[in-house]
Amino acid sequence: MVLTAHRGICVYCGRSRATTLDHERPVAERGADIWWNFVPACDGCNRWKNGRTARNWVRDMDLHHRYPKVGFTSRAMRPEVYVGIPRRVERVQGEIADIDRRDWFRHHYGRETHRVKAGMFEALERCKTELKGYPYHPWTAPKVREADADTCVRRVCCGWKDRQAWFSAPTMILAEEDRTAFLRAAYRAKLYPGDLLGELVRKHLADLNDSIAE
Repeated sequence: MVLTAHRGICVYCGRSRATTLDHERPVAERGADIWWNFVPACDGCNRWKNGRTARNWVRDMDLHHRYPKVGFTSRAMRPEVYVGIPRRVERVQGEIADIDRRDWFRHHYGRETHRVKAGMFEALERCKTELKGYPYHPWTAPKVREADADTCVRRVCCGWKDRQAWFSAPTMILAEEDRTAFLRAAYRAKLYPGDLLGELVRKHLADLNDSIAE
């Protein structure tokens, strides 16, 4: 949930891939060891920040920029980069705190368990691949119905849970290139593939009715 925020990029440098969860307020400074205190960071920035809040780190880097010989921090970051850190952190924390987003990740990946860090990164790549397959963030999609259980019912990812979904539909035989073109068309139209198929069927039935009437 955290590592996919901010487009998967480090919230501090805004350039490197986020590979670590950083405590925005360090545990040593009574920061909570919980999701709302986590931000996505690259390993280098996480180490560089070194037990400071984001605002204190920005302060030290600003002092380092003004008085480089004093050594307020270990190395310099360009001012145009570090001045934006508080704003980026606030924006990312708001993104992570979005209840619809959190529920989507909990429903889809909440049961993931990892004995080693490599397992977490495998799940992360699977998640990124899944998210790329949607035309927009799935947690912003309308619900197919009100959930009567703690489960995802977002149309773009879990539209098959719609009570009107037709599970006994005959097999649709398409060449691979036609199937790919259909999925791309659904993506461009920002539709769940089943919705696009339903629209095409309804249009075809309407055309048949018109031809019969004529």
